[in-house]
Amino acid sequence: MARPCWRINEEKQQLIAKIMKKILLLIGIVSLGFMTLQAQDLTLDEVMSKYYKASEMEKLQQVNTIIMTGLRVQQDLMPLKIIRKRPNLYLMEFDVADLTAYQAYDGEVAWSTAPWTGDASPKPMSESGTRGMMYQSDFDGMLYKWKEKGHQLELQGIDTVDTELAYKIKLIRADSAIHYYFIGKGDFLLKKQTTFRVIRGEEISIENIYTDYRPVEGIPFAFNIETRYPGRSVSMEFDTIKLNEPVEDDLFTLP
Repeated sequence: MARPCWRINEEKQQLIAKIMKKILLLIGIVSLGFMTLQAQDLTLDEVMSKYYKASEMEKLQQVNTIIMTGLRVQQDLMPLKIIRKRPNLYLMEFDVADLTAYQAYDGEVAWSTAPWTGDASPKPMSESGTRGMMYQSDFDGMLYKWKEKGHQLELQGIDTVDTELAYKIKLIRADSAIHYYFIGKGDFLLKKQTTFRVIRGEEISIENIYTDYRPVEGIPFAFNIETRYPGRSVSMEFDTIKLNEPVEDDLFTLP
């Protein structure tokens, strides 16, 4: 006895639906694999080239000074100013409990003050502190011309910064210290930097999170930098960033 035509049509529709479901699933798997391959397909040189372009490194080469003013946020709001000058001069002026403190590097000597200890006189930093300030004061950042500076770079695939995909890059400094940089997969701007510091004999990781990018004379700057330590965080929120303002070298020198 032959089956009714409507039954045959229903079975065909079910069979077609199963086949379409498998095809769509296969397309989804292939697309996901293609996107993953595409995300990992860039070489280190390609990622760095896109980072330099997004960061407007060519324009930054025409900048000789950067003055950043804003607030340091840690329970209280405290005034903050950072001054940079080529090639590696650096001064940070900040308040702690209504006392003004300084951290600076003049290209050779790093120094700081700690007025909350009762002694506000400037003092040279330790050898490790000076070395850290030397690299921190690099005007263009350690990723720019990293080979000439004696660093090594490794592209370590895709990671996330909060919920954003980013290329993870390991930088081994000329002195063998290690940093990790996370460059946004979408806009190729720096999203996070991880460094390591020994405090009281224990090595801890310190994360700098860069957000709120805004153009200043065509160059993108992060107007918010959050520093995350184990168990706490400190933010720097900038109101203004000025370029190529006159700054004397004496400003950075140990008084």
